[in-house]
Amino acid sequence: MKTSQFAILLPLLSPLNPLLAAETLPPAEALNLSETVVSATRSAASIASIPGSVQVIDEQQLRQQSGAGRKVADILGQLVPGLAPSSGGMSNFGQTLRGRNMLVLIDGVSQNATRDNFRQLNSIAPASIERIEIVSGASSIYGAGASGGIINIITKRNQGQDLALSSRIGLTSANNLNAKGLAYEAFQSATGRNQDLDWYLSADLTQRNDQFDGNDQRIPQDTSQGSAMDTETYDLQGRFGYALDPDKKLSLSLQDYKDQQDSDYTQRSIDGAAVAVKGLKLADQPYTHNQAVNLNYSDQDLYGQGLLVESYWRRADALFFPDRPRGKAGVSDNNSVQDIFGLRAAVDSPLPPIGAASGNLVWGADYQNERTRQRGDRYAINGLEYHKTGTTYELGPDVETGTKALFGQMSWDIADWTLRGGVRREWIEADVADSIAYGEIWQTGKRATLPGGTLKYDDTLYNLGAVYHLSTQQDLFVNFSQGFSLPDVQRFLRDVNSRFDIQTLNAQAIKVNSYEAGWRGDWQQWQAAVTVYENSSDVTQYYDATDRVLRLVNQQERVRGVESSLTYYPVEHWSVGGTYAWTKGETKQDGQWLDLPATRVSPAKTTAFVGYSQDSYNLRLQAMQLADYSGAAKDGTGRDIDGYTLVDLLGSLELPTGRLDGGIYNLGNLTYENLFTQANAREPFPNAEGRTLAVSYSLDW
Repeated sequence: MKTSQFAILLPLLSPLNPLLAAETLPPAEALNLSETVVSATRSAASIASIPGSVQVIDEQQLRQQSGAGRKVADILGQLVPGLAPSSGGMSNFGQTLRGRNMLVLIDGVSQNATRDNFRQLNSIAPASIERIEIVSGASSIYGAGASGGIINIITKRNQGQDLALSSRIGLTSANNLNAKGLAYEAFQSATGRNQDLDWYLSADLTQRNDQFDGNDQRIPQDTSQGSAMDTETYDLQGRFGYALDPDKKLSLSLQDYKDQQDSDYTQRSIDGAAVAVKGLKLADQPYTHNQAVNLNYSDQDLYGQGLLVESYWRRADALFFPDRPRGKAGVSDNNSVQDIFGLRAAVDSPLPPIGAASGNLVWGADYQNERTRQRGDRYAINGLEYHKTGTTYELGPDVETGTKALFGQMSWDIADWTLRGGVRREWIEADVADSIAYGEIWQTGKRATLPGGTLKYDDTLYNLGAVYHLSTQQDLFVNFSQGFSLPDVQRFLRDVNSRFDIQTLNAQAIKVNSYEAGWRGDWQQWQAAVTVYENSSDVTQYYDATDRVLRLVNQQERVRGVESSLTYYPVEHWSVGGTYAWTKGETKQDGQWLDLPATRVSPAKTTAFVGYSQDSYNLRLQAMQLADYSGAAKDGTGRDIDGYTLVDLLGSLELPTGRLDGGIYNLGNLTYENLFTQANAREPFPNAEGRTLAVSYSLDW
């Protein structure tokens, strides 16, 4: 959107009634140094004590951004500086944090697996979330996966109420007000407590229908990663707590989440354009189905120490569209299932003071077992009709991965300094089953056995950082940390023939070294933060076209960047601010540094907002601008990306009974192709959503 259009939109905020008392709505970009988080240390710690970039998005801010049908990926893509924009569909593929994959947690339990389906941010409804903590930069404190950072989604629970109910209904429409383009959402929760027992139950139901671009044309389905269109979603949550005594508590969490597509549309290229074509007949359509059980025990005073024991089980089940033919194997869908259980124990021990210095040590052990399998049903296709042939493929061998780890994290407060350091030792063993080599079927049409085996990984990872408290309002920090990710063994072996020796894989974890330095300040009238960082690895993933296999090769990668945020309250009721994130990612080939593609690094992203808030209502005008990106195309490692600017107008109004929330997304009705489509989709590229209108009504009673 051009600058002149901003000038037209700003007067929308001017006629607001200034007579009501002020109660400023804190923007998501605002920084509160005294706020407590758990994600960075596995124990409660203030942001001021953490040598790194930490952001907290609370329930109020989530509600402000959550029009009916919007997902966690959409909200975080708008609010988190170093995170790439959302794909707009089922997947968060390509939505990297500081150019690396992030570890997504729900209540501290990893949603990642060695077989990465990139559905982690499609695992919970925004209405089920109390807050989200984002720790940018590589970390190993929760194990594998956080080479770019951690996103910890913390769910709603009882807040001491004897009985409380919360209801919400929402409606979103395309700009053309077409009845086929409506999305509906309903949320209901109930919570209470009776002496030592507390409980929380919630259900979120969402129906998404057609989506239209800025030209009022129906957007075609994404048959690669999965679309949000024509989907029904439910998120069922239950949490129960029982206090054994004032210091000891048992807690049980349950979740059942499903996002199921049911569409009669697909995508075709007509006259060089991506067009939505009606008439699809496919019985089993893409879905995400996650189930989880967490049972935890906490003791706040175990011989003067804190103890937390967490046990968990979860199943992640994802089905992909039968998208493209693969040689003599034809066309098949892809059903990936992971069953994971684990046990974690952490002890928070105060350390004996040394003079005026005081400290604590968080130490413990983790164990996890993961079983992953991937199958594909072959289809016969007649026009837009898909029928199963009865043939099923193993899309890579079954893999069982066991992980054991010991860790320790120490913190010291010494005068104006906070020092933090830690170590984690990890042992990983992956048992790969014998399988029928899908790659050989693809290449020759013959079935033959691919022998399995055992792959072992082990490593020690460190972190060390310091915060210098210039005053109670501002800090300087420096930090070194290491994170790692495991090779996707099942995907590595999907396309090989039966003669391939799995022991020839360069079987090692991808270790990332992360360095950052920053400053942050929190005054009553304004908050700001600036961070510069670099992360690097000596190993990268590489596709060997000769053997048709993904390999790990000793090839250097580095990602450098700057992140900044500013929030300012110039006068009563008003707030302005924004964020800026620039990322430069490179890989070294034949002695030359080449730019990484936009599936790995996001082009520079700038956000800006103007907010006005009273007791009974608030408005927020926000914009996100994504820059052009041509470096990867010039180096032959990726595509040209055309930038775009999106503007949203959001608002909330307190009624005598209940509250209205509303939003106009893509206010300028821009016709554009989003980052995910330009970087990853097959040509011709479909357009993204045009202007959408959202309204919801909430009642707490």
